[in-house]
Amino acid sequence: MANITLKVNEELLKKARRLALKRKTSINAVVKRGLEEFVSGDLNREAAAQGLESFFRRSRARVGARTWTRDELHER
Repeated sequence: MANITLKVNEELLKKARRLALKRKTSINAVVKRGLEEFVSGDLNREAAAQGLESFFRRSRARVGARTWTRDELHER
């Protein structure tokens, strides 16, 4: 496993330590979980975007000519 060094505001670190202690975890575990969620979220977005693109390519739906104006859409 690799080690990293972070620079954070002292007050932020104090608050994070208190919260980690309250949750019976460590700052290391909090940062690790945050990085995992960061990477996982990006991978999930990429997979979703690729799935949509694939669906759109396979779809037989076609969009017809626009028969409305922006102003008509916003009329109340």
